[in-house]
Amino acid sequence: MALTFPLPQAAFFAGLPVAECRFHLPASLNISRTRGGAIKTARMAERLWTGQLVLPPRRYAEAARIEALISALSEPGRSFLAHPLPITAPIADPQGLILGGATPSLHSVVQGGREIRVAGLPEGYVLTPGDMLGVVYGSNPTRYGLHRLVSGATATGAGITPVVEVTPPLRPGVAAGAPVSLVRPAIKAVLIPGQGARVRPGMVEGIVLDFVQTLG
Repeated sequence: MALTFPLPQAAFFAGLPVAECRFHLPASLNISRTRGGAIKTARMAERLWTGQLVLPPRRYAEAARIEALISALSEPGRSFLAHPLPITAPIADPQGLILGGATPSLHSVVQGGREIRVAGLPEGYVLTPGDMLGVVYGSNPTRYGLHRLVSGATATGAGITPVVEVTPPLRPGVAAGAPVSLVRPAIKAVLIPGQGARVRPGMVEGIVLDFVQTLG
């Protein structure tokens, strides 16, 4: 069966064994200094999540399957869905069991995308500073925003949070009603080319995946 892109998490990223990981939102700033000693900063481009996975040594048959998918994703225009590691769900609900079958959404967006309210949560559901949430928006292409909570909140009896701040701010085009994911919230990512693995008798080691978010 032909692959479809972005490759779903279950088809690739969620099944990868991980020995080490890095998941980071680097700044994209131009920093300059005036003659008077003031430091000026300006945004250069969109902030995009980046990551690195180091896989443990695998037996050849399993490594070959992973390397085949890596090769397929290394073709131009191909992407996959990835999620934050090592924490993949809210800190207060690490397995997503309290969330259950709830379907959260954006209740409202204020302050130029810096602050939001989330609806559709179980009563009393706790969001903690540092939690991640994903927002799917737009079409052709569909875009995947990933944001970290700066402030926490507890959902009311109506399942709505007070205003919370997120980083990075939501981008233009994200509006109230957009679906919110709290368990394995996704980014769309592309692989950054790297070196191949090392092979020794019966084992393959040194598989490293570097990737970066894409909004395209």
